[in-house]
Amino acid sequence: MFFRKNQRPVTRTPHGTVYGTLPQRPEPPRVEYIGMTLAEMETFERILLHAEECTRKARPDLGYSRSSTDLIGRLYQSAGAASVTQSDPGRVRIPVQKGDFMWLEFAIRDIEMYRGNPQTARDARQLLNRCNALLGQQRAVIHAGGTPMFDPDAPGPVSVDAPELPIH
Repeated sequence: MFFRKNQRPVTRTPHGTVYGTLPQRPEPPRVEYIGMTLAEMETFERILLHAEECTRKARPDLGYSRSSTDLIGRLYQSAGAASVTQSDPGRVRIPVQKGDFMWLEFAIRDIEMYRGNPQTARDARQLLNRCNALLGQQRAVIHAGGTPMFDPDAPGPVSVDAPELPIH
């Protein structure tokens, strides 16, 4: 068995080697956000709850999962913060992380696998496509408390040809 001798931290510079320093750490990846309207937020909630219901009916052995309700609660907290900065409910943009899109992908899979409502699956696919189209067009500002929200003075998103989703 070979043992590696503990080596002192070293930083190599163009001028030579500096002993006893740690190398710089890379920057953490930037969290990307897109802005959803209140109507799209309600559609997102309806899709997640329908997928959870389909899964619960088809697979009662899996038990209850709080992950989608935790996500919905977190998104409504962001919606509350966004509504404070924007008095017009029609212009409120709720920041949704890129990582939260995977819940739409899982919901689509569960709805199709467990034979849920096909119209809800189409709405989910349309919302996922709209979210992917808006990604990269928004800039989020993190305010005190760690709650993400968009700057109300920032320019609005570039219009995508997809209309807002209906609420069923």
